[in-house]
Amino acid sequence: MANTPWKKSHDLSLLPTGFHRRRFSAAGGVGFDAFIWRGGPGPVLLVNGATHGDEYEGPTLLRTWAEQWRPTRLAGTVVFVPVLNEAAFFAGQRCAPVDGANLARVFPGKPKGSPTERLAHLFDTQLLAQVTHYADLHSAGAAYQLKPWTGYVTHRAAINRAQRAMAACFDAFWVWAGPYLPGRTLSAAFARNIPAIYVECQGLGGVDAGDLRNLDRGLKNLLHWAGLTRGSAPRLRRQAVRITRDVDEAHLQVHHPAPVDGLFVPLAALDRRVRRGDLLGRVLPLDGGDGHDIHAESTGRIILLRRQRSVRRGDALFTLAPV
Repeated sequence: MANTPWKKSHDLSLLPTGFHRRRFSAAGGVGFDAFIWRGGPGPVLLVNGATHGDEYEGPTLLRTWAEQWRPTRLAGTVVFVPVLNEAAFFAGQRCAPVDGANLARVFPGKPKGSPTERLAHLFDTQLLAQVTHYADLHSAGAAYQLKPWTGYVTHRAAINRAQRAMAACFDAFWVWAGPYLPGRTLSAAFARNIPAIYVECQGLGGVDAGDLRNLDRGLKNLLHWAGLTRGSAPRLRRQAVRITRDVDEAHLQVHHPAPVDGLFVPLAALDRRVRRGDLLGRVLPLDGGDGHDIHAESTGRIILLRRQRSVRRGDALFTLAPV
């Protein structure tokens, strides 16, 4: 079936039963491809990858499913967008090169804004607005490595219960939930009262085979939990859970910033437990000036570590989760 443009007057509920490919487009060439399985009335699950262009786990998983998955009995609708941020994806970088904007900071976007703002508005109004459940597949990208987790934005009790159950489907990962932050895909879901989770894989600019297996298992579990597919209920493994009220705790870009431009030398490993004040690494200016030591801001476990050695002032170097 050839890709056909998505018209504003169309509704997911009006699609005939079966598999569809559609192109969602906005002014200026902004858009993304969606793969849609329509099985009749029921939940509508949306899953996307590559909100950031250097995160390849989501695109790899979802594109494989789009090629192979043809369910015979589907109670609802499933929508996959393997690559949401095409401009950033083809540039192989976190943010879109055309305007330098971070798609995960501009939601709900603007219909006449920058290309990235138009993309956010298109995704929010033309697709996210139609769904009942949402999952955004992320990773540490090309410059970082992390200890994989799944999380959500804390909400009112009923939505929190649904989100906690969705996160439990990805049972190979630990859970890290926290308060609302503006501009994210999950911020847009929050505003629409849609239960939503995100999943973070290792990154390092590639796709770890173990991460891919865990994502695949989690997606199958999620489809079953939502009532979209049938079969015996999977046995889920117990997860470690951290729910914080600190808005910055899981904000990965604000911790242990590089004090100067230079060469980053990490001295502590991912997943290591550290105490406040422990030496984690150094940043060496290229002009031969004195090096700057990076000390742990708090006691906890290193769950994100910068692997790219070149740093600019302000780049996050480590993130800790409280033990």
